[in-house]
Amino acid sequence: MPATTTLTRKTPVNQLITGYAGRIGLQVPLEPTVECLRQLHEAHLYNVPFENFSMHGNAERGLSEEALGEAIVERRRGGICFETGRMMQSLFDACGFDYEIRLASCVNPTTQGLGPATHQVFVVTIGAERLLFDIGYGAQGPRGPVPLADGERVEHPALSCRVGLDSTGAAPVWTVAIMEHAANATEWRDIYRFVDAPVGEADLEMAHFYTTASPNSLLNKHKVASIPTPAGRVSVRDGHVTVVRDGSSNTTPVEDEAQLQDVLARHFGLTVPLPDLGLER
Repeated sequence: MPATTTLTRKTPVNQLITGYAGRIGLQVPLEPTVECLRQLHEAHLYNVPFENFSMHGNAERGLSEEALGEAIVERRRGGICFETGRMMQSLFDACGFDYEIRLASCVNPTTQGLGPATHQVFVVTIGAERLLFDIGYGAQGPRGPVPLADGERVEHPALSCRVGLDSTGAAPVWTVAIMEHAANATEWRDIYRFVDAPVGEADLEMAHFYTTASPNSLLNKHKVASIPTPAGRVSVRDGHVTVVRDGSSNTTPVEDEAQLQDVLARHFGLTVPLPDLGLER
């Protein structure tokens, strides 16, 4: 049997874990409770943006704790789900959370079709409760841990999340949907689906490779950054900035690289080198 990513250990708190916790405004270790899980989710989501501006350079450096600590803690960058997820694993281990990793297939926003299983999420078990924990989807992902029970919702003034269960197959399949109230949405929109079965390290490596190397990967087609706010979100996509707040959405183009660097610094706290901006000259 291949080794899976089921991990239920408690590891010593090292400098990297302390630095990452400080990056998101927490002190470790925390107790492995539902309330502390919510604190971890909120602290990361509002402090570390989803972004892929330096994705290829990061892929070359790998997903070691040292490489990710240098990028996310020292340079205060964001990352994609595999990068931020690996950092969160370190905190989970230090706090003693019982968790497994899943790979989800995201819904293509243009075609509405499902892509390959390349989005990393966690299933955390606390007592008799299992919760979806996703900090890697971006500002339109869940705003907190979601109990894995058919039809369960997590309500938030800006964006609510719902999970649905299909148990007709060999393994349970969960569909995750959102309703973005901040953008005046009135219907649920599916964002991804995942099989509720453990994945191996080789599966994670292949999913990461596809995401960073395949020309069909959406993150290879677009330069993006997003971070939630209590009233909505701020997103950058291919030189356009969208601010969603209290029922209104405003998208404006970025004129040049200097303005894009200013936007990334002001809204996301990011310092991105010019070669990584990807703005059309």
